[in-house]
Amino acid sequence: MNVKKIFISMVVLAIGLNVQSCKKFYDVNDDPNNVTDVSVAQLLPNVTVNIGYLGGSDLFRYSGLIMQQFSGQTTNTSQTFKEYERYSINNSDVNGQWSAIFATTLADISRIITKGEETGNLHYSGVARILKAYVYQLAVDAWGDVPYSEALKFSENLYPKYDNDEDIYKDLITTIDQGIADINAPTSVLEPDKNTTIYVGTWATTKTNWIKFANTLKLRIFLHYSQKDPAFASSQITTLVNSGALFMESPADNFQMKFLAESGRQTPINSIEGGQFRNAFFPNRTIVNMMNAKDDPRRSSYYVPFPYNSTPKTYKGASVLDNASVAYSRLNTFLKGDATIQNVTVNSDGSITDNSIVWAGNSTIRLLTFAEYNFIRAEAALILNAPGNAQTFFEAGIRASMADAGISGAEVDSYIAANGTLTGTSSQQLEQIINEKYVANFGVVMEPWTDWRRTGFPAITPLPISIAVYDQIPRSLIYPLSESSSNPNTPARSDLLQRVFWDTRP
Repeated sequence: MNVKKIFISMVVLAIGLNVQSCKKFYDVNDDPNNVTDVSVAQLLPNVTVNIGYLGGSDLFRYSGLIMQQFSGQTTNTSQTFKEYERYSINNSDVNGQWSAIFATTLADISRIITKGEETGNLHYSGVARILKAYVYQLAVDAWGDVPYSEALKFSENLYPKYDNDEDIYKDLITTIDQGIADINAPTSVLEPDKNTTIYVGTWATTKTNWIKFANTLKLRIFLHYSQKDPAFASSQITTLVNSGALFMESPADNFQMKFLAESGRQTPINSIEGGQFRNAFFPNRTIVNMMNAKDDPRRSSYYVPFPYNSTPKTYKGASVLDNASVAYSRLNTFLKGDATIQNVTVNSDGSITDNSIVWAGNSTIRLLTFAEYNFIRAEAALILNAPGNAQTFFEAGIRASMADAGISGAEVDSYIAANGTLTGTSSQQLEQIINEKYVANFGVVMEPWTDWRRTGFPAITPLPISIAVYDQIPRSLIYPLSESSSNPNTPARSDLLQRVFWDTRP
């Protein structure tokens, strides 16, 4: 069984758990066996669970391996992730991910929007519109042109056209604005509070969370125009900030999903890496060396020391360029959840045996964070003349990332003192911002790849053609075989070098 099938099985399991035990887990009163007319209260947790899984999916692995945050280096018989790392991602590889996005997640979102309007549940429709914009933003950033205006019509249109990616991006802002308007509707029969795995709580609180996320997502989308149309990006960000819109204010506002230490409800990062693909997904030496150079305290949360008993602790990243080995640091609690130290056996090469440490899988999948918000504002202030002080937001982004990693006190202050001041030319300051954002967004699906395509930072080196499929870093994904063989409107694409509309950097 390949990784795509495992991922889809996990999603199906998660959905099954949600539907079958929703009274227990989500306190939903609707009949979970009613599959002919599912309520918005049942659909929303399926959507948020699937978005959580999307954050730890193949899309996360493709982009993270391309961006040298992770390595597929392995001694395992399965070379799947190693192939991805060397840019060997083919049209059959992406079948499962495409289906999870369009046939499952976006399809359920579409149903919520329609049913919310029909049943007087506008607050559900509002949340769904915002989630639609988020998922489509990822899809456009991955593939460029995708089905949009004719998509999600089910049997009414089995062969949707592919819309221009820039046209989709423009409509996403309208979709977000419609979502905010729906959320602000004076009444709604039901509230999307308990019936979700993202922003759980009273509607009075979570309503504000959704609005903050929506506006922060708009900032992300506008920033993606930084090279394509900087004047547009500047004016839109400036107008949005000056409008008094609410944005994320602390890590408590992070758009993220917390997984559970239960079978079938663990983070897919832990489940995949600890299962068939054991010893096949490591931190990459590019990001590890970057953090080593700054004595970054987040390493203890991100990685297991290597050698394990090193004093002071040291960390080593992997690369597809290395000979087959598992003698590296492993991913740690930040992405895999609580760690239980067993009887640790350290091998002669400094690695530890399997099951020396067991992770609970109850980590958080971070999808858009307060740390990222601050780095967006720092970059916008620096290169787009948008409101705010780049230095202030830069430092705030680092501090927010440290909080996400559980680092506090003197270690944070020491790191800020050494690395928290922007210096040099505008280009050099931009590099500082993006490099810190790259570390802060460790595990955030797609965005580090998008930042590199926009800015050229971090200045990673493409793999040599003797190892990789291409002698340059990929710019988008190939269309899935399932689409090209069933939808005649699928554009022709034979490689990973085609560019998304906003990717205009040489």
